[in-house]
Amino acid sequence: MEYLLNAEFKRKFSLSMYKNLKLKLGEMSFYKDFVTDKRGDLYPVLLKSDDCLEYVECNRYGVGRGSVCRLIGQFFPYATYELSASVKEGEAGFRFILPGKYAEIAVSADHIRYLCGEHKEDLPLPSLATEEVTLIVSCRPGAFDVYFKQNGKAEFFSTFDEEALKDSNAYAEFSESRAALLLSGAAEVSEVSFYIDNGVSIADMRPIRYENGDVMLENGKIHITASIRMQSGAFQGIFSWIPGTAEFELTGALFYDCGDGKWCGDVAASLLWHREEKLWYLWVCAFSHGHILAHATFDSDVRYGVNVIDVELMKKADTDARIDSFFTFAGDEDPDFFYDKANSRWLMAICRRDPAINNYRYFFFESEQPFEGYKCIGKGYDGAETGGSFVKVNGEQYFLCGNDFHATSDYRIYGKHGMSKPSFDYPDGGFRGWGTLMPIKLGSRTRYFWLTFDRHKGSGYNWSYGNLYCFEAK
Repeated sequence: MEYLLNAEFKRKFSLSMYKNLKLKLGEMSFYKDFVTDKRGDLYPVLLKSDDCLEYVECNRYGVGRGSVCRLIGQFFPYATYELSASVKEGEAGFRFILPGKYAEIAVSADHIRYLCGEHKEDLPLPSLATEEVTLIVSCRPGAFDVYFKQNGKAEFFSTFDEEALKDSNAYAEFSESRAALLLSGAAEVSEVSFYIDNGVSIADMRPIRYENGDVMLENGKIHITASIRMQSGAFQGIFSWIPGTAEFELTGALFYDCGDGKWCGDVAASLLWHREEKLWYLWVCAFSHGHILAHATFDSDVRYGVNVIDVELMKKADTDARIDSFFTFAGDEDPDFFYDKANSRWLMAICRRDPAINNYRYFFFESEQPFEGYKCIGKGYDGAETGGSFVKVNGEQYFLCGNDFHATSDYRIYGKHGMSKPSFDYPDGGFRGWGTLMPIKLGSRTRYFWLTFDRHKGSGYNWSYGNLYCFEAK
């Protein structure tokens, strides 16, 4: 533990990610006149008034009169749909068409309109900086979050809650659903696209590693799992990172099916690539199914694109089960694990609410199998622990985690000689941030980067944190 005890972690950079990274799912292109083209049908007409006059010119698409609804692609319940339009004398928006129902969100010069069945809302438009309006609609099961772009940045406007769409994350539902562009009056669009974005904040970052806990570095990049926090709720994002820089890219989104056919936005994954087995091993917190743990093995690379994993829920504890038994208790979260080859055992840590202290602490387990047969071998100190990870430094194994809602950079380092606390030059982040320390060999030296976050609240939703911080050990 000597190295970590003597190291000081110095701030390299910090940043706030607010809907500024995208994984593109589709777009409309206006290079060719699809209105009159008879040799293809880029954006099929779903509805069109008899008096509609459409045109494509100067890389813009519009209507001079009447109304039209054209298909742009599939509806996905975690996607964001964006358009830029001139609506001084018309209206532009989206229609999301689900089995037996649809929802519309459209903007005109002075108001925004929402319609879904009997649910209708009409809200005055905020004062915008430009004549061309950029409307952004982010979907989540049971709600639409609406933003307008101001000075290059998305600004939250309003949420339209919709009970009728609360199950839109069911594959049987969204796989049969569509998204369409609406234009009416004299409206013209210059851009229309849909994508996965990084939400209002990110949190819970952890590197994707090999089975022994080593960080997977390929082509000068690592990948991290991090929770994408929306206006409310979250889902699992996957980001690539050039270590030591502020270069992040959103490369994937990962969803989980716990056996009910729904693509759930569960987070806090621990994801390992087992090189001998040629399989991915995963533990995750199934917040969607009672805040318990789930696990999976699979063989496809989920670092890229939009993927779903079929997971198995961990067996729940009986009411009389010991708190240190290897069953899942309601409230379990932030699991981590790795294979200790020297001792032929798997080590696992579970963050669990302990009635003895009425707070969260880590419980440590070992087994010969990655998903069963674990026996408790210890637990963390009294506190409010969270976001722990196993890490090897100079041949020694450690466990690092966050702690304390009320203190910046209150982190714990557990090793064979007990627990210590690291030193930071500018102790921001924390407030139960994550202990994500990553030894990465760059050039001829191993460097130690610590990625963490704070709890600034990107929206009114309690769990919509946080800003991102990067430190390096000196």
